[in-house]
Amino acid sequence: MPIPTRSLLPALLATALVLPANIYVIGDAIGAGLQCSFFRYQQTCFGANLITLTDDLGYVASGIIGGRSAVSILLWVLGTALLLAAAGYAVCRRYDGIAGIRRPLALLTAGGAVAYLLSCVAQYGPGLHGPAGLSVPVGVPLILAVAGYVMTAEDDDESGYEEEEDYGEELEGEQ
Repeated sequence: MPIPTRSLLPALLATALVLPANIYVIGDAIGAGLQCSFFRYQQTCFGANLITLTDDLGYVASGIIGGRSAVSILLWVLGTALLLAAAGYAVCRRYDGIAGIRRPLALLTAGGAVAYLLSCVAQYGPGLHGPAGLSVPVGVPLILAVAGYVMTAEDDDESGYEEEEDYGEELEGEQ
């Protein structure tokens, strides 16, 4: 039995929010980390750190972090906001059917993936490798795949109504 699209979309969007979207190495292997939508785990020679998105925003707002790193953090926040907007939109419009919400939902989801990728480019350069380190944005293709699924998904209710209509026409023809 296939999983209904109405149930699968929120699960895919939630997965896009919690999966590690970026694996990175700092400088010449001074440290490494995993970055998710709401936090990043970083292991360096100074120890292990769990840095939340609100902490990062506080560092940018107070001026502790500036330059390319600040732009990178702001783009990451934008990507998270777009994914949250996509999830909220899907929840609020869940009974409208996929055909009515397909385009805005796919654009919000793909926009989040692009913002994540631009965040990595802002920090590490266009080749995702430079003096700041190395970045492997593993979650970006997965989030783009979710956006692609949203664009190609069919509404679960459409096929059910067609079968009921055909069945009703057969009964009318027998009488």
